[in-house]
Amino acid sequence: MSPRLRRALEAAAVFALVASVLATTAHSYGLGYDEPVYMSRTQETAAWLRLVALDPGEAFSEGGIRRFWDARSEQQPGFIKLWGALTTPLVAGWLPTLAALRFGTHLLVAGACAVLYLLVSAVWGRLEGVAAVGALMTLPRTFAHSHLFSLDAPIMAATFVCLSFFYLAAWRRSWGWAIAGAVVWGIALSIKVNSFFVPLIVLPWLALYARDMLLPAIVCGATVGPLTFLATWPWLWHDTIARLGSYMAFHLRHWQIHVTYFGVRYAPAPWHYPIVMTAITTPIVTMAGAIAGAVRLVREPLQGELRGLRERWEDQGFRRRALGALMGWALLVNFTLNSLPGTPKYNGLRLFQPVFPLIALFAGVGIGWLARALQAKPAQRLEGDRRLLRLLPALVVIVAIALPLRDLLSYHPHQLSYYNQLIGGLLGAARAGMEPTYWGETYLDGALWLNEHAPQGAVAWIEPAGVEATMRMYQSLGLLRADIRTVAGPEALAQADYAIFQNKSTEFTDISRGLLATRDPCAAVDEHGVPLLYVFCMTDGGDVQ
Repeated sequence: MSPRLRRALEAAAVFALVASVLATTAHSYGLGYDEPVYMSRTQETAAWLRLVALDPGEAFSEGGIRRFWDARSEQQPGFIKLWGALTTPLVAGWLPTLAALRFGTHLLVAGACAVLYLLVSAVWGRLEGVAAVGALMTLPRTFAHSHLFSLDAPIMAATFVCLSFFYLAAWRRSWGWAIAGAVVWGIALSIKVNSFFVPLIVLPWLALYARDMLLPAIVCGATVGPLTFLATWPWLWHDTIARLGSYMAFHLRHWQIHVTYFGVRYAPAPWHYPIVMTAITTPIVTMAGAIAGAVRLVREPLQGELRGLRERWEDQGFRRRALGALMGWALLVNFTLNSLPGTPKYNGLRLFQPVFPLIALFAGVGIGWLARALQAKPAQRLEGDRRLLRLLPALVVIVAIALPLRDLLSYHPHQLSYYNQLIGGLLGAARAGMEPTYWGETYLDGALWLNEHAPQGAVAWIEPAGVEATMRMYQSLGLLRADIRTVAGPEALAQADYAIFQNKSTEFTDISRGLLATRDPCAAVDEHGVPLLYVFCMTDGGDVQ
C-alpha cells in the first residue's frame, strides 16, 4: 500500500470517528440561541428542494425564491440551509431528531479534522497528525460548538480547509488545488461574512512562498469563489445587486450585543477580549503544546542549497516553515481583525472559532516534538527495551490528549462554560466577573426539570422573551411535556408557576434581579459550583421587588 493511500485511509478513519462521536452525543446539548432560526430555515429549504424536483420552473422563479428564501429579516447566506436540508435526511430515524438536525455540522467538523490530519501527517508525521486532531477535539468549547447547527463550527471548518487547500496548491503547484481552495472559500462566504478576509491571509503568503501560484489563486478566487457563493444562495439569483447591497449593509450596521468582562458590561468588549478569552479557555496543556510547536517551526532547519522557487518546496524543512508561516499569519490576521475597536466581541469564543484549528495544528507539532525528544533522550539507557522506546512517543501524545479530555468530560454537556486553571476554572472566572454561560443551551436542562417536577398544566415564565420560542421548539421535538405552557414578558409573570432564566447578567431585567434578590431558586443547573440556569417556584409565596 502506498504512503498516500495509507494516509488517506487514516484520514477517513479520523473523519468517521469524529463524525460518530459528535453525532452520538449531540442530543445532550440544548439549543443555542440561533439554532431554531437555522433549523426552521432548513425546513423551508427542504421544501424548496422538493419543489425543484416537482416544478423547477416555479422553484427558480422570483416568486418561488421569495417564498422559500426570503432573507430580509436575518440576512444569512444559503449554504448552511442547503447543507442542513441535504444532510438531515441521511440520519433521520437513526439519530434523535435534535442530533439529526445538527448532522451537517458534524460532517463539516469531521471533514476539517480529516484535512488537519492529512496536512500535518504529510508535512510532519502521523504522531503530530494524531496529536493535532486530538488537541482540536479536546478543546472543550470548540467540542461543544461542533455539535450545534449554527454558523460558528461550520465557518471554522470551511476557513481551515480553504487555507489547507491553498497550501497544497503551493506545494503541488496545482491549479486543481487552487480551484478547490476557491470553491471552499465560496462556501465559507456562503456561511458567514467574516470569511471575506481569507484573501488577506492567502495572497501575501503566496507572494512570499509560492509566487508562481499567486496568479492562479487570484484568478480562481475572483471567479470560482464568488460563483460558488452565488450558486449556494438562491436569494441572490434575482435582483442580485440590490440584495447583495442589503446583505453587506446589514452586517456593516449590525447591532452590538453586550458582554460582561471582568465585572464590567461592554458593547463591544475591549480589544484584548479575544486574546484573553483564548488564553483562559484553552486547556493549559494544549496551549503549552501550541507554544512549543511555534518554537519548533521557527527553529526548523533548511537543508541543502535552496536556489529556485521549486527547489525550496522540495525541502522538507522549507515545507514545514511555509506551513507554519501560513497558519501563524492566519492566527495574526484573525486576532487582529477580531480585536479591532468596532468588531463585535461577545459570547465567549463563538465569534472567533476559526483560530482554533490553527492553534491545534501548532499544538500537534509541539506535542510531537516533545514526544520525539523524550524518545531520543533515554535511547541509550533503554537500548535493551526497544518496545518501550517505540511506545514512549505514543504515551506522551495520549497523556497530552487525556488531560484536556478529562476537563471536557467533567463539564459535559456544559463545555461552553469551561474556563481553565489560569483563572481558577469556572468558579474562579465567575468570581472574577466573567460570564458563566451565554448561548442558551442550558434551557434544555430547565425543560427536563419541568418534565420531572412540574404539575399537569403548569405555566413556565421564560426570560429573555425570545427563548420562549426555543421552549416551544423543545415541545415540538418531544423534549418538553406538551401540557406545560410557556409565557414571556413582564405581564405574564403573574400567571406563572415557575420562572426560568440563565445566569447571564447582561440579560437580567428588573424582574430577574428582583427574583435573585428576594428568593432562593427551587432548582438550579450547577456546573463546578456555579449556577448556569435558575428555576424559581412562583407559588411558594414571596414578593418580587
